Amino acid sequence: MEYWDVLVVGDGPAALRAALASTSAGARTMLLSEGGLGHSGIGLAENAIAASLQESTTKGHRDDTIRTGGWLCDQDIVSSRASSAASIIAELERWGLVFRRDSAGLPRSFAGLGHTTPRVSGCGDGTIRGVQQVLEERCIRDNIHRRGECLPLKLIVEESHIRGLVYYDLSQGRIDVIQAKAIILADAGFEGAWNGVSNGGTGMAIAARAGISLRNLEFQSWSPLNVAGTNLNLPNGLLANGGSVISPTGEVIGVEGSLSPTQIAVAMTAEGTGCVLDSRHISGDGSIWYAHTISLLNQRTGLDLGSDVIPVQPAVSATIGGIPVDEHGRAVNGEWGKWMSGLYAVGDAASSGFHGASMAWGNRLLDDLLSGRDAGNHAGKWAAANKATPSSLLEESRQEVEANINDRLLNDSDSSKIGAVRSSLRNELNAGMSLQRDGESLETCLAGLAQLKEISATVNVEDSSLLMNTNLLEVLRLENACLLAHMATSAALFRCESRGSHLRSDNEQRDDDNCLKHSLVSMEGDVSNLPIRMSVGGTWILAPEP
Repeated sequence: MEYWDVLVVGDGPAALRAALASTSAGARTMLLSEGGLGHSGIGLAENAIAASLQESTTKGHRDDTIRTGGWLCDQDIVSSRASSAASIIAELERWGLVFRRDSAGLPRSFAGLGHTTPRVSGCGDGTIRGVQQVLEERCIRDNIHRRGECLPLKLIVEESHIRGLVYYDLSQGRIDVIQAKAIILADAGFEGAWNGVSNGGTGMAIAARAGISLRNLEFQSWSPLNVAGTNLNLPNGLLANGGSVISPTGEVIGVEGSLSPTQIAVAMTAEGTGCVLDSRHISGDGSIWYAHTISLLNQRTGLDLGSDVIPVQPAVSATIGGIPVDEHGRAVNGEWGKWMSGLYAVGDAASSGFHGASMAWGNRLLDDLLSGRDAGNHAGKWAAANKATPSSLLEESRQEVEANINDRLLNDSDSSKIGAVRSSLRNELNAGMSLQRDGESLETCLAGLAQLKEISATVNVEDSSLLMNTNLLEVLRLENACLLAHMATSAALFRCESRGSHLRSDNEQRDDDNCLKHSLVSMEGDVSNLPIRMSVGGTWILAPEP
């Protein structure tokens, strides 16, 4: 049986950084990913890193993050992440990432989109590609083993301890199992469910089925720059480089530079359809740093960013909730101080406590890199200090999963088609889990998703082979998406207030007395709470403001 000290699930910046840290800590580490190698999992919208490079302290970054997150952030986590942000920029520079620079030769910082002062740096629309490249090069240098085209199916847990993972190897056409002391879930979120794409969310789904209640699933990050009629989200950085969102009446939306992407999306929703992006006067050398975006937009739509106004609309760009974790990335099992030993989560798979109820520009990639580094380091040291425990459950679990998959492949009943279920899922979420929610629409959505959750478990698989069965892959992904959508809607119905990206027309005010706490939702849809972490001493670092 294959064995590794640490198994990292994912292939984006969070996964790569976790694998590097785990290897540096002395652990035998492998990266396992669903798709082909080299996909970051982060779209153009989040293409930047926030760090206080030109400020005397990191207090401003910390406070802006807490305010943008609607005071639902774990404040000790925010303070730690903000303090460490500059070290991530320095590390990436040292490894070869070429930042856009100012006249003093420092990485150039931009303001806006959740930040009150210039604090966001990057390489234009090439930031994600550049980060991915330098991390992959480091993984090659460290001889980290990588395996693609593998879909995780089940976490093997024995007495609240991780023992291994059952997965579907498409290229080999088999259901296999890996034994590991520690597993780091570092794959994508399930934001594609809003856009008719069912990939992502695998780590969250298998954690939920293993008994972990997921945190704050009712919150999503919205991009204001989705090109109308497409699934293309333009980079938020265009708004920091001279671009503006114009309402149907000709007014600029988001004149206040510190509005987060989600807050701009909310303002656009209030204006109705017909908003446009005007980047015809993009500042300085911005057209050079966003050349890929200009080319991609022209190829997809025939529009020219430099001469045309672009019809845009809000769209979900990231899910904020996920597997609840502590400062080391350990999966919290229902309450602080109680973990599923050996299970870690980072990046979009995790709810790290950094973002709260809404996400500031540049914080997503920052959280990926810092959470990956910290979890990989802790998991590597934890694996070195603990012995692998033989367990008959490994092979038993593999056989059980294989039998279930074979039954599904041999089921030739006239069940629902994958395209119809995916379309219904998208429609339900856009009707009930949009930027305009209320109790009635959420209850209707929840009922529809409950049906889809059942239907998705019986969706017809047209190909009966295991070898490179992409139809089976999509069916299993869709089942995960329906489960997570049902859990997210359950959490949204439970939160009877408006906070961050969760805006209820029947509860329009923030309710700190009753709702200033994290939600936890089980795979059955049962919702409970988890207290917010303040400072180490138990006091507010930044007390909630009206």
